[in-house]
Amino acid sequence: MPGPYDLSFCIPTYNFADFLPQTLESIVSQADDRVQIVIVDGASTDNTPEVVEQWRQRFPHIKYIRRTARCGVDPDILESVKQADGEYCWLFSADDILAPHAIALIREETRLPWNVWLTNFALCDRDMRRIERHRILAVEEPTSFDWNLPEQRGAYLELAQTTTAFFSFISGIVVRRADWMSVPDQSEFIGSCWIIAAQIFALAPRGLVVRYHPGEALSKRGDNDSFLTQGLIRRLDLSVTGFRRVASHYFGPHSPEARSVSRVLRNEFSPWFLAQQRMRLSTPSDIPVFHRIARNQYSDGNPRERCWGWLLQMPLPVLKALRQLHTWWRGIRSALRRVVGGKAHPETPVPSG
Repeated sequence: MPGPYDLSFCIPTYNFADFLPQTLESIVSQADDRVQIVIVDGASTDNTPEVVEQWRQRFPHIKYIRRTARCGVDPDILESVKQADGEYCWLFSADDILAPHAIALIREETRLPWNVWLTNFALCDRDMRRIERHRILAVEEPTSFDWNLPEQRGAYLELAQTTTAFFSFISGIVVRRADWMSVPDQSEFIGSCWIIAAQIFALAPRGLVVRYHPGEALSKRGDNDSFLTQGLIRRLDLSVTGFRRVASHYFGPHSPEARSVSRVLRNEFSPWFLAQQRMRLSTPSDIPVFHRIARNQYSDGNPRERCWGWLLQMPLPVLKALRQLHTWWRGIRSALRRVVGGKAHPETPVPSG
């Protein structure tokens, strides 16, 4: 017998009481009695319990689990799915905003066979002013990819543009709960902050069908990354080193999947972006961490990319000199293009009389 809920929103939270009301409003405003909201509170020290209680009075289908001690986001994500009663679980951050009609959309999508649904979203600033559409896959129509079929799996890997394609962003993912629960908790990656990717990668050998929706089913709040508490360099290490480790663990370090993860990481973090971060470093203990990032980012790239990995580990004065040379070269090249373009396209004389 099917349960009372067809969809559970699974929300881990910690000290997001200022943002949670807007998130809940976006869900509750379009929810009915078949929608459940599961909130796992990682021992927040703000007024999250009071916020949740106010919303439970308005929408009784909220299950609230409050931990007595902080465990981290990965255990809270796992617990939220375990506590869910819906057939499908929409993993969701406590500060993002569900788009209007998104619940109706996902219900339509559940008529198709898939166990992971991945949606695009709008990137916003901290005040939820829209900036741009995120990039995930180079696909403009809703498309299903069966990872058991080599050609579809290969197409997915080639079309991936960012790590979001490999399940790095919580709010863009809906899972069929029974499939998620069919694999054990991937305990090796609890604490890595990539438990969602680990769970889905572990599901792949059993049969993984990813349904991709290119439309914007939610808005992501920017400038509010809870992983930045230890600084940007540690956050970059979490992405570049940590995410590569997850892909290598499940598919092998030289697999097409691991190579695709490496490629999209290079898309997201360009060499000049990394060079800028190196020049801003002021904490000596961050320097070896940055060198590890540079090695990992380009270790499996082409010769030019591997050269970048070497250059980024050069002493800071050398790196600054190279950056200045690059700036000069760009200016010279731009000037030459204007000169050549002017000769190739002389001004059309204006007829007299």
